[in-house]
Amino acid sequence: MKRKLEVLKLLTWYKHLQEEQAKIRVVNCKINLEKLLKEKDAVISFRKNCYNTLEKERILNGEELKYMLFLAERSSEFENKLSQKIDMQKKELENLLGLLEKAYKERKLMETSKNKVQQLWNAENIKKFYREMDDLILLRTGRKHA
Repeated sequence: MKRKLEVLKLLTWYKHLQEEQAKIRVVNCKINLEKLLKEKDAVISFRKNCYNTLEKERILNGEELKYMLFLAERSSEFENKLSQKIDMQKKELENLLGLLEKAYKERKLMETSKNKVQQLWNAENIKKFYREMDDLILLRTGRKHA
C-alpha cells in the first residue's frame, strides 16, 4: 500500500508539471497572438495613413504617387498574411487550451486517487495501532493475573 501511495504521489507531481507546462505554452501563445494583433493594427493604420496622405496631398509627381500606392498595396498584402498568421495562432491557442484542460483533468484524477489511497493507508495504520494497543493491554492484564 505504501509503495502504491508513493507511486501515486510521483504521478501526481508529474501531472502537475505537465499542467504547468501547458499553462506556460498557453500564456506564450496568447502573448504571440496579442503581438500579431498589434502588428496588424499598426499595418492597418499605416495603410490608412498612406491613403490619407494621397487625399491630402493635391500635388504629387508620378514617382511619389507610384511609391505611395506601392506602400498601400504592400501593406494590404502584409495585412492579409498577418490575418492568416492570426487565424493559425488562434487555432493553436484552442489546441493548447484543450491540452491544458486534459492535463488539468489528469492531475485532478491523480490527486483524487492519491487522496483515496492516503485515506486507506491512514485507516490501515490506525487499525494497526489499535491492534498493537489491544495486544499491549492483553499482555499487561495477563501479567497482573499471573
